[in-house]
Amino acid sequence: MLTPRTALLLTLLLAGGSLSRRARRPPRPASPISTIQPEANFDVQQFAGTWLLVAVASSCRFLQEQGHRAEATALHVAPQGAAMAVSTFRKLDGICWQVRQLYRDTGAAGHFLLQARGARGPVDVVVGETDYRGFAILYLERARQLSVKLYARSLPPSDAALSAFEQRIQRVNLTEDQILFFPKYGFCEAADQFHVLDEVRR
Repeated sequence: MLTPRTALLLTLLLAGGSLSRRARRPPRPASPISTIQPEANFDVQQFAGTWLLVAVASSCRFLQEQGHRAEATALHVAPQGAAMAVSTFRKLDGICWQVRQLYRDTGAAGHFLLQARGARGPVDVVVGETDYRGFAILYLERARQLSVKLYARSLPPSDAALSAFEQRIQRVNLTEDQILFFPKYGFCEAADQFHVLDEVRR
């Protein structure tokens, strides 16, 4: 059983969509993320290392309502073949947590599948743009709800990275009002054994 605290942590990390379920009505339109082209010739090895979360754009009501709880968030990426082992470090109620996840290979470079907890199903992840050294823009879709995340190797991000992010969110019909910026300090580098959530071994 997930505790309320860990459930909140996962929801904030995934930046999911509406909490309500919608009835399925065929025919269904193409999923939003299916129109996103991954970074050309995406290289997992170059993408490895630490990324700092700068901002998230999403129409998720929960994310907007909980924006005041945003904490500095870091991603540590390690290649596993064509897949990526990802550890997310962030604080919740002042305590550093580590969430371990596996971004599984889908057979398409730059496109991954994350088997996340909850009834709303897995998360599609696409690395839409990255220069590997400075910034990365990731798209995440769960239950047909799309969010866009901007990461940087160091802070503050470059003007070019911010401009690319703004252009990307406009293309998927999100607005500046739907951007949540994350703190630039207070990053966690580790978590004790009692605050590790392993999504890979579940």
